[in-house]
Amino acid sequence: MFQHTGAGVCSTDMGRSCVAMTHDPLDDERRWAADKRDFVADRRDDIAAERDSVADARDAAADERDRLADVRAALLDERERRGDARAAVQGIPLDGPAAEPGEPVWQRDDGRRSRRRAAREREDRRAERDAAAAARGEAATRREAAQPTTLLAMVFAEIAEHLYAADNVADVLLKVAEAAVSTVAGCRMASITLSEGGALRTVASTDPAASATDDAQYQAGQGPCLTAIDEPVVYAPSFPDGRWPELASRPLDFGVQSTVSYRLAGAHATAPSPLAGSMNLYAVTADAFGDDARTIGLVLAAHASVAARAVHDRVTLEELGQHLQVALSSRDVIGQAKGIMMERLKITPEAAFDQLRRSSQRLNQKLRDVAARLTETGEIDDAGTTRR
Repeated sequence: MFQHTGAGVCSTDMGRSCVAMTHDPLDDERRWAADKRDFVADRRDDIAAERDSVADARDAAADERDRLADVRAALLDERERRGDARAAVQGIPLDGPAAEPGEPVWQRDDGRRSRRRAAREREDRRAERDAAAAARGEAATRREAAQPTTLLAMVFAEIAEHLYAADNVADVLLKVAEAAVSTVAGCRMASITLSEGGALRTVASTDPAASATDDAQYQAGQGPCLTAIDEPVVYAPSFPDGRWPELASRPLDFGVQSTVSYRLAGAHATAPSPLAGSMNLYAVTADAFGDDARTIGLVLAAHASVAARAVHDRVTLEELGQHLQVALSSRDVIGQAKGIMMERLKITPEAAFDQLRRSSQRLNQKLRDVAARLTETGEIDDAGTTRR
């Protein structure tokens, strides 16, 4: 089921985007060029992988050939050593008229030197092959690291490492926004919108233009980043978009041609979330986010939600612990002050606490501060206590 708008055709199914009816040949050309570029890059990587495989096989064959040559040279050396030892036992000179017929000593020495020289050359070639194999391995690692899935895994690891070092939710969300720019194809800048008590604000942004685009949507009271607070994914391939007539083409004023926004949700859909809002990815070209890019963004937004909730919970627990520590410390100080007043004024614990409370009200100071001064100085200005 579809409804017609002035700008195009909108699907009423949740999560589907509005696609403009106008057909721009330049868009087809850009998409074709992008597909061709991706195909060429993939083919280049395949060829490089095949070339590396052939080179590895060639090096393995060369290593085996050199190993056999080393074995053959070792056998020749051993045979000559045994021959020399046998001649020495029999008293046969190794050279001269009385020597056994065969290869002269000087020829055997030349043969040994030649074999040692050949062995050194084989060792040098092995070192060169090892260096070439290492270079191929590094190149393959770089190609693998350039893949979007690998980049995304690296980004998740970096965010996880940053998670427990962050002091607040905004720090983590800024890290996620920066990660979106580096991993989502077509994304030039990103921001995070939070809705707190109905008030909208940008808590993280990688570019002033992203913040300005957010503000334009807040002022208009509509736009992708607002719609995404209630919907999982909102894609705007171009502006103006019939879904947000008040926003019109204002994003173009800041260089934004297309955007995709994702809902940020808590770990539990039924529990109050500390980050009702959206993650907004902005591009400087129309229809910049393909299916793969939008999928990667969706995964990143889900990770952002979990990470931000974890930081929020950790900070809340730390603050609760600090408040509990202060409360326990205050109780100890007040107890000491009560003891001082009970001993000096010969009154009950209840009367001592009541006197401290009245002094706190008259001095317009916290009860803990009044009690602390009493324990430190032995007096309260109007408490009627005496100096220590």
